[in-house]
This record gives sequence, structure tokens and C-alpha cells, in this order.
Amino acid sequence: MTTTAHLHRRIAAATGIVMASVLLSRILGFFRDWTVAHQVGANAATSAYYTAFTLPDFLNYLIAGGSLSITFIPVFAKYVAEQREDEGWRVFSTVVTVMGFVLVTLVVLGEIYAARLVKYIAPGFAPAEFQQTVFLTRLMLPAQICFYEGSILSAVQYAKNRFIIPSLAPIIYNIGIILGGVLLSSRVGITGFAVGVLGGAICGNFLLQIYGAWRAGAIFRPNFNIRHPGFWMFLKLSVPIMLALSLSFVDDWIIRWFGSYLQPASITWLNNGKTLMRVPLGLVGQAIGVASFPILAQLYSEKKFDDLNQILNSTFRALIFLLLPISALTIAQSLPLVYLVFSHTRLHGPDLAATASTLAFFSIGMFAWGAQNILARGFYATRDTITPAVVGTVTTLLSLPVYWLLVRRLDFVGLALASTIGIVAYTILLFVLLARRTKNPEEGSLVVFFLKVAIASCATGYAGYRLAAWLENFIHWQRIFGALLLLTLVTAAGIALYIALLKIFRVPEVNQYLRRAYTFAKRT
Repeated sequence: MTTTAHLHRRIAAATGIVMASVLLSRILGFFRDWTVAHQVGANAATSAYYTAFTLPDFLNYLIAGGSLSITFIPVFAKYVAEQREDEGWRVFSTVVTVMGFVLVTLVVLGEIYAARLVKYIAPGFAPAEFQQTVFLTRLMLPAQICFYEGSILSAVQYAKNRFIIPSLAPIIYNIGIILGGVLLSSRVGITGFAVGVLGGAICGNFLLQIYGAWRAGAIFRPNFNIRHPGFWMFLKLSVPIMLALSLSFVDDWIIRWFGSYLQPASITWLNNGKTLMRVPLGLVGQAIGVASFPILAQLYSEKKFDDLNQILNSTFRALIFLLLPISALTIAQSLPLVYLVFSHTRLHGPDLAATASTLAFFSIGMFAWGAQNILARGFYATRDTITPAVVGTVTTLLSLPVYWLLVRRLDFVGLALASTIGIVAYTILLFVLLARRTKNPEEGSLVVFFLKVAIASCATGYAGYRLAAWLENFIHWQRIFGALLLLTLVTAAGIALYIALLKIFRVPEVNQYLRRAYTFAKRT
């Protein structure tokens, strides 16, 4: 077996583990938001709840908490490749100690100045909505300590090719939120969900990951040795991410800022639409990105650049092959899909129609959200966090007038469209720059592959839309069974048409993917 084939098998095995956990996590994430809609509805209180995540998320972003697996794994992989794993554990201990202390300090400051900061986060909120946002923000802020420390504990497990326990973190976190809402919302309203956020973070993201890191052989000795070269390498990778304003991170914040000036339920509609879009996105894009990154970092450390390009190209093709048709079919069936998901909640007809509109516009950029995840990891694996940070920041700044213009023209739907335009532009720039950096010989063939898949997906989406419109004359899709039947028929027809078109366009990968799917189905 060749080295590349072996690496593909490792990535496939890891992807299977991560994909299963992401699928369950996304289902629970959807059920989490469904529970909010069922228990509370779509109103000022739910908008306050979703906005209250902004300051905690910002603190985590400020110290690159969400990127720890990206910034720490290359450092640890370097020491392992040099047969100096003990030194890697010293760096691990320093990062946990120093950055944990920094985060605790930031959380304390956030608790003190929450009211002042929320004024900038949601300047358009009414007084009651503002006070509720401040209260919920203070309640959820301490969870960021669990997220950060849990992220680095997960990173060492990924570096040791252990994916199961880290993959359980978001599952337990979502279960905590759901239980908090179900058990407490009848007494304390939306606050019950915020209590669940804190409980889920402690159990899933912190305590469980301590156990997982211990199982992986982690060695932790608290120290503040900030002069260690490995710690400085970690900072060198982290600081660009800390200082950047990449659209992939700040899009939600921008949407909430503009949304605070719109009708009270707008932020909730946008959140629900984006959550639905993230279900297939997380299942495909996140699973492939998380599973492939440790391999990419290892290949770069071992200077196997041809293998690195092959892995990047194959993962990019697989992602585009899956996400583009899913995006097209989601747009074509957005309204029946939303009815299937939210019809038995406190959301009413206008809420469902508004959510469907945001889902359709967010889904246009689904492929870009997934692709930027892979492309950014390509840079990070080569220990370059500056390029994605600069490109992301410039794209964000240039996108702000687009958000402003489209929200004035199209109201809340304009925010979803602006989000899509921005992320597509960011992804195109990353693709071009990464191909130049890695001297990728297949850049042109990747573009041709994308265009063929995009044309096939657009045709599939249009056909699916027309078929759904015709079937609506015979199926009562406003009910759960009818919506499920409609979605099943249209999706099945769409998949068949998509595969047929790819064969007509002579896309060789389609037969390869079909064989893999058949083999997997037989084993299952």
C-alpha cells in the first residue's frame, strides 16, 4: 500500500468517527434550537438569548480558543517528528497554564463590564431586551474557561489520533442545553437554556476532556515558562488569529449587530436558518477538516509536500461533490424543510416563511463555508496563520458596506445574502493563494471539477424546485408526514439526476465515490 493510500485510509477512518459525532451533534444542535422554538418561540427573549453568546464568543476568539487544535497540533507534531515528545508535553503544560490564567482574567473583566459592552454588541435593543441580554451574558461567560481548556485537551487527543472522546464534547454540550431548557424554562424562561450552556460546557468540554487527555498519555505540570521556544511558536501561530477579524468567525456578530435594529424576531429567524444550513455543512465540511488536519500537519513537518497536495485536492473534491448538490436541493425545498422541522413549535406561519427565506440565502454559500474550512487548514498545516488572518480581515472590512446596503434593501434576508457573498469571496481568495503557496499542479483541474459539479447541482436544484412545486398540488406538505414525503421524493429524484449529469459531464470521481459508498453500505 502506498503512503498516500495509507494516509487516505487514516483520514477516512478518522472522518467516519468525526462524521458520526458531528451528525449526532448537529441533530442535537438542531433539536436544541427546536426546543427553544417549542418552549419560548421567536421573540425578543430568544433574540436576547442568541445575542448573549456574542461577548463570550468574542473572548474565546480573542485568545484563539476556537482555533486551538489548529495552532497547537503543528507545534506538537513538530516535537513528535523530532523524537522530542516530552518537550511537546512541556509546551502543552505551559499553554494550559498561561492561557488559562489569561482567560480567567478576561472572564472576570467581562463580568464587570458586561453592561457597557452589550451596548456596543446590540445597540438597537429596547431596555428590557438589553437588560436580559446582559444577565444572560454574565451567566454564560464562565463557560468559556471550559471551552478553552477543553479545546487544548482535545487538540492533544487529535494529535495522538484519538478522535472519539473529543467528538463527544459538542454532543454532551447540546444535551446540557436541551435539558436546561426542558427542565427549567417553565420556571425561569429562556434563562433555563443559559444554565444548560454552563452545565454542558463543564461536563462535556472540560471534565470529559480531562479524562480523554489522560487516556492519550498527556503529561501536565503547571508552569509559566513563557520563554519556552515551543510556547513562542504557539503564540506566533495564534496571534494572527487573535488579531484577525475573519468573516468565518465574526459573521454571526455582524448579523446580530444589524439585526438588533430590525423587528424583534429577526435574529432568531436568521439563527434558525443558519443552524439548519450548518447541519449538512458540519457533517461534511467539519468532519473532513478535523480528520485531515493532523495528517496535513504531519506531512508538512516531514516535508512530504506532494502527498500534502494530494490530500488537499482529494478532500476538496469530496467536499464540493457532496456540498453543492445538498445546497441546491436545500434551496429548492427550503419551505417544506422548515415546516418539517419547526411546524410543531411556537413558531407561526410568518416565522416559518422568514426562516425558510434565510435558509435559502445562507445555503447558497454552503459550499464556501465548508471549503474555507479545508483551505484555511491547508495554510495552518504549513504553519501560516497570517495569510488567512489578513485575507479574512480584509474581506470582512470590505463586506461591511454590503451588509449595510442589503439590510436596507432586503431587511433581514439581506443579512443572509451579505453573509453568503462575503464567505464566497473569502473562499475564492484562499483557494487562489493556497494553490500558489503549495505550488499545486492540479489547480486548473480543480476549477474545472468545481464548474462541472456546480452546473450539475444548479440543474438539479432547478429541477427539484419545479418537481416540488408540482407535488405540492397533491401532497399536504404543511403537515409533518406530507413534508417528509415531499422531501424524500424530490431528494431521491435530485440525487439520480445529479449523478446522471456528472456522468454526462464525464466527471471521473463520480464512479470512485459510488464504489466507496457501495463498499461502505455492504460493510454496514
